[in-house]
Amino acid sequence: MTNLTESAELSADRETRWAFAMEGNRDGVWDWNVVTSEVFFSRRWKQMLGFGEHEISNDLSEWDKRVHPDDREAVYADLNAHLSGGSPFYHNEHRVQCKDGSYLWICDRGKVMSWTEAGEPLRVVGTHTDITARKQVELENERLMRELQEAVDNARVLRGLLPICAGCKKIRDDDGYWNRIEAFIASHTGADFTHSICPECVEIYYPSSGQPAAE
Repeated sequence: MTNLTESAELSADRETRWAFAMEGNRDGVWDWNVVTSEVFFSRRWKQMLGFGEHEISNDLSEWDKRVHPDDREAVYADLNAHLSGGSPFYHNEHRVQCKDGSYLWICDRGKVMSWTEAGEPLRVVGTHTDITARKQVELENERLMRELQEAVDNARVLRGLLPICAGCKKIRDDDGYWNRIEAFIASHTGADFTHSICPECVEIYYPSSGQPAAE
């Protein structure tokens, strides 16, 4: 019995040291009893979302109800995959709502630490890491890449065969309408036009006298 007690105490000490190490690393810690749905949320976990020590209960719903609706399906797919033995760890990046209504991007990681006698997951321990700054950079890069791709796609339109009137030089679009060349190019690229006059046209329309040519 003494050996069992000492073993339990050593295990508790190791877990306490691990929790403190994670707190010092600015990660939030969670410890979930799958059977009872009770969850220990560390002080840092609560602070990360703007809550005080006693503003969050020890129930799984405290996390569940704050996961962004658009992320829930992927979150539970990854979590259930781990609980069923399909992956060695649980890992998902998703948005979690803060006390003020805003969202943080969280890297959520965990692992089953113990099982019931029937072989079902009993205890899962993991961490929350705030990755909002990194995700904002990634999302901005994705936006810029989309804009670049759109610009490239638009530019490609002008590489094909363009029906152009031999007389007035209007271009026929895909809908069969004839457009002035400036309007067509402006609608298919990001180019803007300014108007000037070339030397040849100056001689035609404004001869050396400086007056428009007579018709």
